[in-house]
Amino acid sequence: MSGTWTLPDDLEIPRRPDIFPAPGAALPQHWAKCFGCGDDQPAGIAMGFAATEGIEVTGRLEVESRYQGGPGVIHGGILTTAFDETQGIACMVLGTAVVTGHLQIDFARPIPLGSVLEFRARVDGTIRRKVYTSAEARIVDGPNASDDVVATSRGLFLTIEPEHFTPMREFVDGVPTKPSFGDSTL
Repeated sequence: MSGTWTLPDDLEIPRRPDIFPAPGAALPQHWAKCFGCGDDQPAGIAMGFAATEGIEVTGRLEVESRYQGGPGVIHGGILTTAFDETQGIACMVLGTAVVTGHLQIDFARPIPLGSVLEFRARVDGTIRRKVYTSAEARIVDGPNASDDVVATSRGLFLTIEPEHFTPMREFVDGVPTKPSFGDSTL
């Protein structure tokens, strides 16, 4: 990783809860309409995730031609989305919802179209509402497959109350939102 990122000294390392899926088991999507993992998002990138040992997860992304940035390679924004999704899913081990506060990506090698990327993400630790994560990606199938890391990421996520997304979810699902500021005429 070429960027500068220093983890706080007083991080608490979460333990894997007993209710977390067993290693190798699929992890549930957090919302069906999510661009990263949702089954009800035909334009999305359709990532799937699995639990591993400890407090890590793996994710996979098939680099389709529609994800092209430069000639024959993945667009950096798609790769960034995949890291954001994978590190957010890793936060499931905490048993609470999170939002992205900061995401840092280091691109090490071009990733050709037709590749299959495997992401491995972990929770490095928490301090109050802050969740520090890290991840790496490797090409595991297709052109240039190897065990070499092709990109890395560090993230800062913030825990939120589940109600955080309620107004927007109601809007997206077509349910009218409640008036704001207690004014029923709005």
